[in-house]
Amino acid sequence: MAPPSRNRIADILVKARVIDELQLRSALASLDQWGGRVSRVVADLGLASEETITQAICQGLGMPRVQLGNLTKDAAALARVDVGLAEQKGIFPVQLKDNGKTLVLAMSDPTDLATLDQVAARSRARVVPMVAGDREIEHAILRHYRGQEPVEKKRFKPDTNKPRDPGELPEEEEFKVVDMSGKTVVKRISDIVDPNAAPPPPAAPAPAARAAPAAAPAGSSASDILDEILAGGAPTSEWTEEDLARLQTVQQNQEKSSKILRALLELVFEKGQVQQRELAARMRL
Repeated sequence: MAPPSRNRIADILVKARVIDELQLRSALASLDQWGGRVSRVVADLGLASEETITQAICQGLGMPRVQLGNLTKDAAALARVDVGLAEQKGIFPVQLKDNGKTLVLAMSDPTDLATLDQVAARSRARVVPMVAGDREIEHAILRHYRGQEPVEKKRFKPDTNKPRDPGELPEEEEFKVVDMSGKTVVKRISDIVDPNAAPPPPAAPAPAARAAPAAAPAGSSASDILDEILAGGAPTSEWTEEDLARLQTVQQNQEKSSKILRALLELVFEKGQVQQRELAARMRL
């Protein structure tokens, strides 16, 4: 599967020097794995604050910024946009004006013309877009549509102006890497590179001989099939088309995970958090 192409928002963030090309590649790799919008991924990866991203988009597009924190609820505007569409597209109806003919719409990506057309058709109003942050929109949806007070959740804590020590990694939350069977193998970046960690004990020697595994039965899981291949087995006629389809899905997920890990390591190297020789030495242990 080809990686997602950069859109206009990505170009704006690079041109405004909010992120560089290497950081953009990391964000696009995450998009390829999890989906979403460039602006949200850049903020979740801790590459820039949401306010910095939003201001750059405003300047790049020449559009006004709308603050949703203390917004007065407009029930008529909310009725024009379904909550499901608002959550899916990252939009929020701010105000209905001109006797219902004009809808002011907060968007994290005002370049999304397809969404603008969809909202205009459903609301039967002229849509005037304004820029707001992804989390800001998400919180407004919770408050005004669902009557809930939002709880802030971030994968990474925002960077500060205080320089970090060379061996210190950024603090992070809600970060994980899963293996090709779906099992979580890394919960924090420090689980990958920890400069204070003691080297692991040497692995036990492998047995001199190993019996050949039996063929995977029909209906076995993709991870079982993969385990058999890695252990020296080969596809047999007993495997069903469903087994092979699951194995192909595992391969695709592995390729996506590889892209994310590669981009993550490039970013770690660029930030000077670890030396390539050090990482290579640990991988050989």
